[in-house]
Amino acid sequence: MLSLFKNQAFRRFFYGLLFDDASMMVSPMLQGWIVLIQTDSAFWVGATAGVSGVGMTLFSPLAGVLIDRYNRKILLVVTQAIQIVLVAILGIAAFYELLEVWHVLGYGFCAGAFHAVRLPCKMAMTLDLVGPKNLLKGTAANFFSMTVMGVLAPLAGGWLIDREIYLGFALMLISLLVSSSIFLNLKNIKSPEISGSSHLEDLVYGAKYVAKNTLVRSLILAILVTEIFGWAVEAMLPVIARDELGLDARGLGVLMSVGALGAAISTVIMTAMPDVENKGKLVIYGLFGFGFGLIAFAFSDVLLLSMILLAFAYGSGVIYESGLSTLLQTSVPDGMRGRVLSFQSLCWGFSGSAGFHAGAIAAILGAPIAVAAGGVVVIMNAIRIAKNMISIGAKVASGK
Repeated sequence: MLSLFKNQAFRRFFYGLLFDDASMMVSPMLQGWIVLIQTDSAFWVGATAGVSGVGMTLFSPLAGVLIDRYNRKILLVVTQAIQIVLVAILGIAAFYELLEVWHVLGYGFCAGAFHAVRLPCKMAMTLDLVGPKNLLKGTAANFFSMTVMGVLAPLAGGWLIDREIYLGFALMLISLLVSSSIFLNLKNIKSPEISGSSHLEDLVYGAKYVAKNTLVRSLILAILVTEIFGWAVEAMLPVIARDELGLDARGLGVLMSVGALGAAISTVIMTAMPDVENKGKLVIYGLFGFGFGLIAFAFSDVLLLSMILLAFAYGSGVIYESGLSTLLQTSVPDGMRGRVLSFQSLCWGFSGSAGFHAGAIAAILGAPIAVAAGGVVVIMNAIRIAKNMISIGAKVASGK
């Protein structure tokens, strides 16, 4: 990964990612904790994540069209500018103790829409900056940014939120402002060639391409199942932290940070080791580790053991995510990349929407059952797709 930083443009891009990801990591923790305090309801905590997922899901297809047509740097900065305004408004409301649950839900929907644009945009820019040969390392570096901030930002956020809610919004605001200023200074980011078709035609063509391309469709479905069921754990973390492990906001921040630390270790290992020729094997190994890690974490009531298991689950999650993202980007032509990646972010939106069913299950059977059930589905799906995924990995590696 260090070799990538010889590229000045990528190095600057990575610094911008760090601060953008810091805001992204604090946001769900802050929203979930506010709603848990105000409602004392596992369902509404899950619904908060669900609303954000709906925003991402609805806007992802349109985001793909925009990414394939317009300058990606400008798209990043414009979505950040709008989010900066909203975060500032919520921070002021929190300072004057006017913040209500519906404010948080409304912001969650908007944040999901912003991430629908920014996440595939950042992935597409990674390939633009590092090239196909370094894409696995570039993708891992992208995830490394998320995991580093997943360690640091929740620690800082939990400490600030435990003092005053508005300080959490202040941390997000500062992070977004710094990131935006760095992205604005990126040079020589070219705009894609504008197609002669309309936005709607591009959108429809992208959907048809994903539906008809067997390889791409298989990869998207693999992502979708895992996001819907496995990553429901993120929506349930505030509930498990408080009700199962007896933690406060700072404790929640530590728990989230340890999970992200596991993901960071995985990204470092992947960037340091020789390139894995068959990325399909990475996907399957990661899925099995993720599923078993979730089940074990769900039923642990010992804090130290819970931290280790969550770190293992998140580390395994990064392995399968990196493998899938690399396979997806190297399997499609450049002119379709933004639209195909937008379907990946659409799937990520379902991980937020999983908060609805996870919250409902948790309200009836408890949060541990909701998380463990997701782990079981992940393992079953890994068994189902293992042969096909390894075959896809071999096909992509051979260039056929």
